[in-house]
Amino acid sequence: MNKTISILIVEDEAFSAMFLRDALSCEGYQICDTVATGEGAIAIAENKRPDIILMDIRLAGELDGIEAASRIRQKNKIPIIFTTGHSDEKIAARARKVDPVAYLIKPIDIDELSLKINSVFSG
Repeated sequence: MNKTISILIVEDEAFSAMFLRDALSCEGYQICDTVATGEGAIAIAENKRPDIILMDIRLAGELDGIEAASRIRQKNKIPIIFTTGHSDEKIAARARKVDPVAYLIKPIDIDELSLKINSVFSG
C-alpha cells in the first residue's frame, strides 16, 4: 500500500489532534494540516485537497463536523472518517447521511484507523 495518502485532521482537542498527527505520521501518512473548526476544514479541503479527512463530530466554531463534512462533500468527493467521543444514535443517523467511510468512537485505535484509510485506496 502506498502511504503517501494525504490526511486532513479536523479535531478541536489539541491533545487528540497531536496524537493523531504523530501516530499517523509514524505510520507513513502525510498530514496536510490540522484544524479545530468546521469552517477551517472547509477552507483547507478546498485549498489543499487532501485524499481523506479525519473529522471529529464536535468542533469549535459554528459548524459541527457533520455539517462541515456535508458542505465539503457537496463540492468535493473527499472521503470522510468521523470520530467522536460520544456515541448517540441521533448523531450517528445524521452522520450516515454524509456517507462516511467509517464512524469511530474515541479513543481511536490507530491500527483500526489505518485499516479504514487503506481500505479506501486499495482499489
